[in-house]
Amino acid sequence: MVVLAIAVCVILQLVWLNQLFVAQRKQLKVDLEQVVMDAAKMSTYLSVVQGHEGNENFKKFFLSSDWLQFSHAYQNMRFNQVATHLRSDFKGDSTIVDIRLQFANGQSNDKPKQRVITVDQGTTLKKELALDQVAIKRMDSLVHHLLDQEGISVYAERVVYSYNKDTLSSKLSKEKILHAAFTSKQYAYNFIFFRTYQLAVPTLTWAVLYRMRYYILSSFFMLVLTGAVFVFILRLMHNQRLYSDARVSFTSNMTHELKTPVSTVAIALESILENHLENNPEILRNYLEISRGEIKRLNLMIDKVLNLEQLDNAQVQLRHELYDVQQGLNEIISSMKIQIDNAGAKLDWQPISQPCFVYGDPVHLTNVFYNLVENALKYGGKGVNIQLSCSCIYDEVIISFKDSGPGIASIYHNQIFDRYFRIPGDTSDTHTIKGTGLGLNYVKHILEKQGGSIRLISERGQGSNFIIHLPSAS
Repeated sequence: MVVLAIAVCVILQLVWLNQLFVAQRKQLKVDLEQVVMDAAKMSTYLSVVQGHEGNENFKKFFLSSDWLQFSHAYQNMRFNQVATHLRSDFKGDSTIVDIRLQFANGQSNDKPKQRVITVDQGTTLKKELALDQVAIKRMDSLVHHLLDQEGISVYAERVVYSYNKDTLSSKLSKEKILHAAFTSKQYAYNFIFFRTYQLAVPTLTWAVLYRMRYYILSSFFMLVLTGAVFVFILRLMHNQRLYSDARVSFTSNMTHELKTPVSTVAIALESILENHLENNPEILRNYLEISRGEIKRLNLMIDKVLNLEQLDNAQVQLRHELYDVQQGLNEIISSMKIQIDNAGAKLDWQPISQPCFVYGDPVHLTNVFYNLVENALKYGGKGVNIQLSCSCIYDEVIISFKDSGPGIASIYHNQIFDRYFRIPGDTSDTHTIKGTGLGLNYVKHILEKQGGSIRLISERGQGSNFIIHLPSAS
């Protein structure tokens, strides 16, 4: 469902961007047409009022809507084979614009004679063509200026037509002009010559995409944000499922762990009563030692649960006392001697002459060390070798708990300190997986609350090394 939702979001964004692209492309064509129209209007105005461009009356008249309608009609007459003649004369406080039209009285079968352009007395065709090139360059300049003003960046070429619509000048072939993404209408760029100006743009894609850049970026960030939210939700759901499964597994396993010592004690007491072992002190003592060991183990498991509950509720007030780490390790080794012997384990511990003091809670730090040694015995297997070491380096006390057990695969290194987490076994039976998933989580909490840290160095089949870092009291 989540993947489907992401796919729908992507499709909707693409549909929206496509519609926006079409709309922006249409608007760009309108803007380009307006640019060419405005440039032609200004170029035509400049061709009429040369030398008087700043005159406000000229601007008011020659840029008025009435004059523009007339000029458009005047331009169309040329297409209809009507000879036109315009002459402007600026005298004193008046301007005379002389416009003449000439057309045939009847239809002639003779081929049209070559037209000679004459506007004013003494003007030659060569001079008029030279002036035409100036007018075309002026038109180009106006078009590019207005494009820059509008923020339109496109590759465009001009196409100049005669009034019989034969192309006179263009860098583009007729085929490219025909298939151009945009071609403007044909506009007269002056009132004197017999040609029109058209703008051709081969492609509009990049210009449209540039106009849409902020929409595309916002859409991209929206998709990224949506994807990130979905990933976060998926991870949250996955973690909640894992946490829920871990709690169920913990409850099941804890019940099993609690029943084991209770059952052992119950069997021992039943044997004492049924076999009247009060008459055999040696066997009685052995049964009582077994019962005491199981009750001690039961008490430790209950303490783990209570300690974590108190840590979560901030009910544990850790003491800040001077604590001798090496002495604490000696006490742990002494108290666990029987467990070490029963496991057939070998523990190597060589204290250093330099004292290693830290400020911390003696009870909880001792519990931390006890947990790590107990884990080495529990998971290391029969005959495991355990190496303890303690050193003071600069302002840190470093304690290492290294064993020769089966090791921990690297994929579990980040999860091993999570509450309820236990390394999966080869079967789906949670009872075959040792531990409660509380010990290392408790260890990490206590060390972090006292300014320390713990890290794991381990590979599958190469044993494990838990290294504690605590701030030195010195």
